[in-house]
Parts: sequence; structure tokens; C-alpha cells
Amino acid sequence: MIEFGCFEGVHTIGLSKFSAKVTAVDGRIENVVKTIVRAALYDCHPTVFKYDVEEVPVDGDLLGADVLHHVGVLYHLADPVRHLLEIGKYIRVGLMLDTHYATDGDARLSYEVNGRSYPYQSYRELGRRDVFSGLKTHSKWLPLPVIVGLLRETGFPQIDVVETREERNGPRVLLFASRGVTGS
Repeated sequence: MIEFGCFEGVHTIGLSKFSAKVTAVDGRIENVVKTIVRAALYDCHPTVFKYDVEEVPVDGDLLGADVLHHVGVLYHLADPVRHLLEIGKYIRVGLMLDTHYATDGDARLSYEVNGRSYPYQSYRELGRRDVFSGLKTHSKWLPLPVIVGLLRETGFPQIDVVETREERNGPRVLLFASRGVTGS
């Protein structure tokens, strides 16, 4: 199991109680330190390190896992399309994704990745000055159908949208994506 955006380790601890091996990454060193300390207080010892999940190409040896816990990170990324397309290279079974997304009416801008255009809503981030912001000056919120389509394209055909909800900063989704059941 790998967790993107461990923040202060709350989810990391819970994941460690139910998974044999947990790796947690965050783009901020202060969050890595908080996670290591908090996890140790609960006698949990995940592998935790600083890593920018927008880095391409992704280091599959570092990030490879069966399952990805992906909560509160996608909507902070400046290039969410490339990030989602990379996931299929190192996540073997599936993922849980909880993220804000753009409504079709708010996704008025577009950008190109690998020769294709993707709609998005620009969102202002405060960068390193604010612990609750992404690392760049802006992020791109993708419409939900685009997110689902990208997950399918990268090798996760089974998508279960558990819920969509309206939050203070905008619409948010919780979904599970998997490669599908194999075997007899």
C-alpha cells in the first residue's frame, strides 16, 4: 500500500494497522517528519519519505504497490492528467481516490498532454507558504468524467463512484478504481 499526501500521518497510522507494508509520501519535508513521529507514537513504522508525485517519469521502484490511497492530493497538482496516466505504471491492483473536481461549466480552460486537450478549472494555490496548498502557484481541477476516463485509460476499467458531495471549496468525489478481478 502506498499513500500520497501523508500530511500528519493520521491516515498512515490507520493504513498501517490493516496493511502488512505501508509507504507514505508527501511533497513537504515537514509533513514527512510529522508522519514519522506520529506513527511512532502509535507503534507504527511505515516507510515515509519526501517525494513530489508530479515528478515524471515516476520512480516505479520507489512507488510500486498493490493499492494507492490517494486522498486530498490530485486537486493540488498543476499537471493532474500526466499524474493520472502514470499511476497505471506502478499501481498493480487499484486505488481509492478522494478529490475535488471541476464542474463542466467551470472547466473553461484546457491544456495539452501527449497531443490531447483536457479541460480544467484553474485554482490558485499558495505554494510552500501555506501548509494546505499545493506546491505550485496554481492547480488544475479536472471534470469528473475526465478523471474517470483517464483512470480507465491507464488500466483501471472498474470504477465505483462511492459518493459525490458539495464542500466549501467545491464538488468532491470518493471513488475506487481497480484493474478487475482475475482468476477462476
